[in-house]
Amino acid sequence: MKIAMLQMDVAEGDKERNIRHAFSMMEEAAHGADVLVLPELWTIGYNFHDFENRVTRVNDGLLDRLSSFASFHHITLEAGTLPMEKDGAVKNMGILFGPDGRIQAHYSKRHLFYGYLEAELMVPGSHLMNTDIGGVRTGMAVCYEFYFPKMWRKMAKAGTTLVLAPASWPKAHLPQWDVLTRARAIENGMCICAVNMVGTYHGVQLGGHSRFIDPVGHVEVEGDLNEHIYYAQYDEVKYKNLGKQLAVIRLEKEIGG
Repeated sequence: MKIAMLQMDVAEGDKERNIRHAFSMMEEAAHGADVLVLPELWTIGYNFHDFENRVTRVNDGLLDRLSSFASFHHITLEAGTLPMEKDGAVKNMGILFGPDGRIQAHYSKRHLFYGYLEAELMVPGSHLMNTDIGGVRTGMAVCYEFYFPKMWRKMAKAGTTLVLAPASWPKAHLPQWDVLTRARAIENGMCICAVNMVGTYHGVQLGGHSRFIDPVGHVEVEGDLNEHIYYAQYDEVKYKNLGKQLAVIRLEKEIGG
């Protein structure tokens, strides 16, 4: 299974430009991949100015366009995350469209970042994502959630072997990005596809360095600070059930820890 990681240069607050730009990158990537993954909050660039007018709503047409794109190209599209409003509340939501264009699964970020306005303007999710992509048990986490190992262990115990992780991670914290992304892969025996943005928001330079990490912590693909589409290969046979086989997870189950 070939995965395209769209490390996108996002213009902060310019929703229409970002949508046009994302679809242009998606068109390029769709011809060479089975799965496309976008970064976190790519429509607004982690900029919460005029937030009420820039959230995504069911009837504003964007979800229909994403659905049509996935169906037309017959690919799986993990549309990063969107500031998604439903029933008067906004969540930082990742939506997974299947090759038939239907919403196959979704995940709302459970651990919202308190260093900026995200936690003030959005409502946290409450459930993990667990779905199959081409027979691969797949989960999702978002950016700051690399700091919360318990949720990753729960996914591993449920048989997840691939986690898609959209992010808006700053350049200044790339040392933490390096350690935490590899640690979550190693300790859970899973592959991680972490897709970050480049550009700036609120005066902060984003870190890029999107990466695909194998279950022993080897970074098989890694980006730099420039916009680019990176491609990674998930080996369905090699990585099957690795989380269930990992000795530390088996021991936890045996002793209840």
